Amino acid sequence: MFQGPAGWGEFSPFPNYTTHQDSLWLRAALESAFVPFDYPKDSTIGVNAIIGDNEDPYRASIRALEQFGCHTIKIKVGLDIANDVKQVDAIVQAFREAGKLNDLRIRLDANGRWSVSQALETLSELESAPVEYIEQPCQSLQELRELHKKTNIPIALDESIRVDGQSQISDFADLAIVKVSPLGGINAIEELIAKLDVPIRISGALESGVGLSASLLAAHTFAPTEVAGLGTGMLLATDLTGEPIVPHHGRISVDRYEPNKVKMIESGLSTDQQVLWEKRIARAWALIPVAVLASLGVTDQGMQG
Repeated sequence: MFQGPAGWGEFSPFPNYTTHQDSLWLRAALESAFVPFDYPKDSTIGVNAIIGDNEDPYRASIRALEQFGCHTIKIKVGLDIANDVKQVDAIVQAFREAGKLNDLRIRLDANGRWSVSQALETLSELESAPVEYIEQPCQSLQELRELHKKTNIPIALDESIRVDGQSQISDFADLAIVKVSPLGGINAIEELIAKLDVPIRISGALESGVGLSASLLAAHTFAPTEVAGLGTGMLLATDLTGEPIVPHHGRISVDRYEPNKVKMIESGLSTDQQVLWEKRIARAWALIPVAVLASLGVTDQGMQG
């Protein structure tokens, strides 16, 4: 987390990211800190709820509906067909008992774990469920193309775009999942969206509320009427902003969320951790072209850690 003339930026890539992937996330963080974006007043974005890996899907669905007002539910699948079906059935049961089944939309995320046959078997078992789309069902483009021909359920792609750099995907997908922080920031995704030949959904990457701010603005800018995948604050026990940024009536305010200084002090890194993160940032910084840094107006003097 660091501060520039425009506000705060968050660098929080996952541990398994490559230095190249880190550099894109750092570019997004620098953009947030140095580029003064205009945030709209009194605007909100609809978001989906997310069921964590260790959560009971029935209870989590009731919580999403009653506490957060979310009618769109995202859940990870792909490890066990029987368990996947069981979890989706639990979500459907929760909404049916609440009298809200007609409002339910389910987003499945397989993270590329399925073969074509596994995908078809699972999706056939879920034929009666209100599945909005399946995200990254298979890993390879060949498998995705084959599956796309054999299922009527829309396919959304994440890793194929974010990791593999695909943009012309209409032959094997119906939607693109666009994540601001891992893809290099708002300006970078604007360039990507111009190349994509399918509609988009903006999604988050488990950032704190500080990092989530740019994604909310992106959703408002590029897909204002779509339900964004930005309800990740529901999975957090705490947040550098003070409290996790969670939906109310299924929506989150589009705003630039600032860190709480007390929370920053409480969550301070150990000396060893700080050294590791500084090295990681230095390696990532070295991969950002000088021209990109200049376009962002970035200077070492203008940034505070």
